[in-house]
Amino acid sequence: MSEEKLDRLLALQEVDMEIVALEERREEIPRRRAEAAQEITALEEEQSRLQDALERIRLDRRQRESELETERSQLERYENQLNEVKTNVAYSALLTEIQGAKRKVEELEEEILELMEQREEHEERLEEIDVELDEKRASAADELDALAAEENEVEAALKEKRERREELAERVDSRLRQLYRRLRRRRRFPALVPLRGQACGACYGRLPPQVVREITHDGALHPCEACGVLVYTEPGGSGTGAAEAAGESADAR
Repeated sequence: MSEEKLDRLLALQEVDMEIVALEERREEIPRRRAEAAQEITALEEEQSRLQDALERIRLDRRQRESELETERSQLERYENQLNEVKTNVAYSALLTEIQGAKRKVEELEEEILELMEQREEHEERLEEIDVELDEKRASAADELDALAAEENEVEAALKEKRERREELAERVDSRLRQLYRRLRRRRRFPALVPLRGQACGACYGRLPPQVVREITHDGALHPCEACGVLVYTEPGGSGTGAAEAAGESADAR
């Protein structure tokens, strides 16, 4: 194979590798964007939970206060009835009711106090969240603007590279282009690697001396039996000396 054909195919592969790198960079942007907003999302979710909790506290407190008012009214009636009872039995029973009503009043007052403390804690935390959200949103805005600019830059670079790829693909020998395309479809990338001494430049598996000779002397492309990529010799023949030595050694045997 002529050096010119190889150069064209290598140029196509180089652009393909640049396109892959740009596509991977573009795919990372949504993840980075989500990370930039992650802390904000967490704070907003906590804010929502606290607001819901405050509403529940408000309703619970209203219910407890209503119950407390009922119990206090009942207690007052019991206390007024003390002066009306005629027997010790009735008087003792009424005292028991009064003690029960007082315990209930104390319990409700304690529950209301706990609800008020919870409300204060939630309101303090909500104030802190408001401050944190302002700071995080300001910081995230800069990050998101930078990501948007990067995304536009990547899209522009991809457009340019894809146009360049079309131009290069037209100049590549059709047979080589089809072979290269098949390797790419099989996710062999890079599909072409240089010979390194007597080894494949991708997996470093040793190649047979005859194959090494064909690559170095005839400019042939040979598939690596170990990993399947196409092995070529670089212009100027890096590794050629070692390859020739291997060939001479094989001939001597």
